[in-house]
Amino acid sequence: MAVADAVPFGPDSLDLRIKRAQDALERARRAEQGALERARRAKEDAEHCKSVAEQGRRRTAQAKKDNAAEVSRRVKEAQRQAEEMVAKERAEAEERASKSLSQVEEQVEADNSKAQAQAEDSRQRAESDVEAATEQMVEARRLADEAAKEAQEAANEAHRQAQDLARQAHDRASDADAKLAEVSEISSQVSVEAAKVVRQVESNDATADLSQMNKQELLEIAATLGVESRSNMRKDELVTTIKKSSRNSR
Repeated sequence: MAVADAVPFGPDSLDLRIKRAQDALERARRAEQGALERARRAKEDAEHCKSVAEQGRRRTAQAKKDNAAEVSRRVKEAQRQAEEMVAKERAEAEERASKSLSQVEEQVEADNSKAQAQAEDSRQRAESDVEAATEQMVEARRLADEAAKEAQEAANEAHRQAQDLARQAHDRASDADAKLAEVSEISSQVSVEAAKVVRQVESNDATADLSQMNKQELLEIAATLGVESRSNMRKDELVTTIKKSSRNSR
């Protein structure tokens, strides 16, 4: 493309382009100045920030130092007050303890005196009681000896009487054994007779007259037949029950 084609013809077009170029240059200068101003301010802000940070570090370090000093001071003050309080409490406690100890010692002394007096009185009474007890022991021994002598005599007499009673008991036991053997023999005979009567009753033998027997004989027959409650029956009830049981068994 030719230069004539790229540049508009006419004085207005060239002036306009020049004006625009000048305006653009002016704006570029102002922008550059603005950028430089902002860079300067940014540098100042960075330096200010650095300064503030440094001041903050110094203030923090000083605050830590001041706080440590304050803590140390307050701890020392508290320790001093605590030591004064402990000393005061110790003094008051020692004073109270001393008064209490004095009172206890006085009370102990009084109790000891009282106890010693009681012990002396008890000792004198004990000696008197021992003398009395010794006299009573002598009297008791005398009485015991007399009682032992009498008891021995009574025992000898009781032994003699026991021997007599033993002989009598032996004689009575022999008699009782003889009577028991006799009763056993009679019981055997009654059982035999009862069995015989039972057989007669069971065979309906008219010769078996139950009414002529005594109650003990009837009880033997009822036992043979297995009659219940027989011991509570009268003689006529036994007769009736025996006859009835005999009929039922056939």
